[in-house]
Amino acid sequence: MDALSDILKATRWSASTYFSSAGEGPWCMQVLYRPQGIFHAVMKGRCYLSQSGNPQITVLDEGDVIAFPTGGEHRISGTAKNLKLPPKSVIKLPGDDDVMVFKHGAVNFSKRGPDEHSAESVLWLSGTMSYDTSIRHPLLKELPCAIHVGEQEKDVRQILQSVISVLASENKAETPGAELIKYRMTEVLFLQLLRCHMQRSIQPAGYFAALSHRHIGVALNLIHTESDGSLTVESLCDAAAMSRTRFNACFTQLVGETPKAYLSNTRLLRAKTKLQDSQEPVTSIAEAAGYSSGASFSKAVKKRFGMTPGELRKSDH
Repeated sequence: MDALSDILKATRWSASTYFSSAGEGPWCMQVLYRPQGIFHAVMKGRCYLSQSGNPQITVLDEGDVIAFPTGGEHRISGTAKNLKLPPKSVIKLPGDDDVMVFKHGAVNFSKRGPDEHSAESVLWLSGTMSYDTSIRHPLLKELPCAIHVGEQEKDVRQILQSVISVLASENKAETPGAELIKYRMTEVLFLQLLRCHMQRSIQPAGYFAALSHRHIGVALNLIHTESDGSLTVESLCDAAAMSRTRFNACFTQLVGETPKAYLSNTRLLRAKTKLQDSQEPVTSIAEAAGYSSGASFSKAVKKRFGMTPGELRKSDH
């Protein structure tokens, strides 16, 4: 498993989707801030979006996808003028009571797939992305406010449209396994958006730059595929083909943590997942995390997560 996949698994990413549509009349939808993410994919027509605190209006055409990984407040409407309409009714999104929406005009929401013969002028697929916000990880700290994939990025857009097509089809069919397919495809959609952000990034430092770095990226992948607690900073230096001094400096600059600290934190995060999702003995989990005694492992877990291994095993989070 590569670094990005392992991080998304460890931080418990999950997603759900629903469909929205609106007719010709004046309408506006306002999504309030949430501590996690939300995205919209325009399947039919054109709509307009504004972000809280940003005067620029984004035009979303059929095929466009926009995501707010950190849950930024925003509005969507049928025209740029309608963005100023005062929202009237308050609703909760289907299947996600944590998301509050204010709306003005005929905006319809459904968990079912769209009707091909619908007379609605705008149709879009939306989804929420949830993850464990209590976990301190450099990737979560660097998630962008927004990712917009438009017509200029044809390759990524085409992949996203294929995913959206499957989601729409599965919502209509309601066949065995449909829920799992929708869940997985929504995760694929968001992963593609993150990849797009990584490819665009021109930042000389930061976690996304580290993932793409020809040397540090190798070390990160090794850390996230470790299973026996045997890695050392020296072995990571060798794999990255860098001297220890240069490796430590480069890794710390990009990731924001020393290699030793990051290796330890990743092991503990993996241990936390095992404690919550498996019945593997605590001693085995401690050994795989590189701890020679249960006492030192318990102390490290308590310091990192505020709970003992036993308390984590009983928790639902």
